[in-house]
Amino acid sequence: MTTNLTSTFAPTRLQKLLGRNYKWWYLFKFSSASTGTGLYGFLISQFSDIIQVLAIVYIWVINGSSKEIITYLIIGRIFKALSDCCMAEIIALEIVSGKVSNYLLLPSEFIFLQFIREIGRRFVYNLGRAGSLLISIFIFFSYIDFKFLNSNSLLFTLPLIVISFIGSFFMEFILGFSASFFNDKRNYSGLTRAYAGVIGVLSGVLIPLDKLPFYKEVIQFLPTSWWLHHPMQIYLGKYSPLETLYVFLGGIAWCVVLYFLAKWVFRMGLKRNESVGL
Repeated sequence: MTTNLTSTFAPTRLQKLLGRNYKWWYLFKFSSASTGTGLYGFLISQFSDIIQVLAIVYIWVINGSSKEIITYLIIGRIFKALSDCCMAEIIALEIVSGKVSNYLLLPSEFIFLQFIREIGRRFVYNLGRAGSLLISIFIFFSYIDFKFLNSNSLLFTLPLIVISFIGSFFMEFILGFSASFFNDKRNYSGLTRAYAGVIGVLSGVLIPLDKLPFYKEVIQFLPTSWWLHHPMQIYLGKYSPLETLYVFLGGIAWCVVLYFLAKWVFRMGLKRNESVGL
């Protein structure tokens, strides 16, 4: 008596719908699940971020800052949390360890593959981080001007989260893959620390960008201005419809520029890659 061990594969509805693109959904789910830190790990990791934003806002409050600035700092930090990327160190470690070869050998574009991985890594984490920062809204509730909160501002702010995330991703990719050019990992670590310090200022997280010198001449045109500052100007109702259009076009333009720069750094980095089999 023999038993038929073969079975017919029955694809799910999602697999039928996505077809060959189902692999990207699977990669997204895998990346999201594999980077979870658990509830306690998440709370511990967010403690310093919450303390930092409370301290920064408190300094502005005791110096008599306007509600507009307090709103900028708190709502802007939440916006930044939703669109944040942090993958430079991950790619750098994979390059140093040689693990990057596992992805280079796959029949998919490396940058797009890393992009899906980053979405998976950050999706739940960013939502949770933004939610935890709501504590600052309750604490400084009386200092926030909610008249700026309307359907029009949200309508324009939400797509800018996507633009900010994409621009931040390409910047992180450029920084991470630049590890290929460093023979000494300690030098690369110094670069990442310097980058974190500069981004903290140029993104508007620590201080509104229009309060910095050379804002009109240089800073407002940097890609980092689209990661918090320009979206907040739209949210606060300070930009006209034409200026809002310029913000969208400028953000998309920077994403394109950073994409091609990331492609160039990727090609140059491959020439210095010494992973076995490549």
